[in-house]
Amino acid sequence: MPGSERDGSGFDIGPVRDLIVEAGRRALDQWGNVRAEAKADQSLVTAVDRDTEDYLAAGIARLYPDAGFGGEEYGLRTERRPDVWICDPIDGTTNYVRGLPHWCVSLGLLRDGVAAAGVVYAPALDRLYWGTRGGGAFCNGVRLCARDPDGIEYEDVLCVSTNGLKTLPVSRVEARLRCLGSIALELCLVAEGRAIGAVGVGEGIVDMAAAMCLCGEAGLAFDYLDGEDLTPAGLLAEWRTKRHFLCAGTRMSGMLRERLGS
Repeated sequence: MPGSERDGSGFDIGPVRDLIVEAGRRALDQWGNVRAEAKADQSLVTAVDRDTEDYLAAGIARLYPDAGFGGEEYGLRTERRPDVWICDPIDGTTNYVRGLPHWCVSLGLLRDGVAAAGVVYAPALDRLYWGTRGGGAFCNGVRLCARDPDGIEYEDVLCVSTNGLKTLPVSRVEARLRCLGSIALELCLVAEGRAIGAVGVGEGIVDMAAAMCLCGEAGLAFDYLDGEDLTPAGLLAEWRTKRHFLCAGTRMSGMLRERLGS
């Protein structure tokens, strides 16, 4: 498959990419035809979420026995280590349960608190994203390069999470708003240049670990609306964003912060 598989240090993303693709294909078999239950926060979870996380944890333990691992359903399974893989087995579980195509399997590597590698696979959309720090980011073999326009147009697309739509003055933004129900996929769309930015609140490191690497390689940055940097290490410590954040290019971040800030 075209596209770089190694970063500057020689790290090979290929085996992880293969693991994610297999996990996604397994999940695809029950897409839209699975029972769900509500977790304590009222979000949905299924047996596929749990089984997929177990499958990824076992795969990473086989490939990288010295690395740590954490996920959406079971939290951190190991003590803190320099390398830790963070997954969301099904990002967009509500979409998955309802038979909507915007869901994905996401797995990212944090190395000493830095987003070092990531793979996001959306089986129902046939889109595979991957990247390594210093090695670029790709979708189906095509290198990603984000947009950072010097203005916001009416037909631009801005991705806003459900919680962001409910809590931010989004009517101040001229662009078309899209809430796809999977922050990992929304961030990938920004990295592709299909959307000008993504805004949210309450999203977790499990949702964003992989995409933070992809977005960084595509030329994007993560910030809180108050201007403070949003770092992988900080998000890992907090587990979820407690304030509104955005992912965009430098110019776009300033324009969005001006419109959405208090």
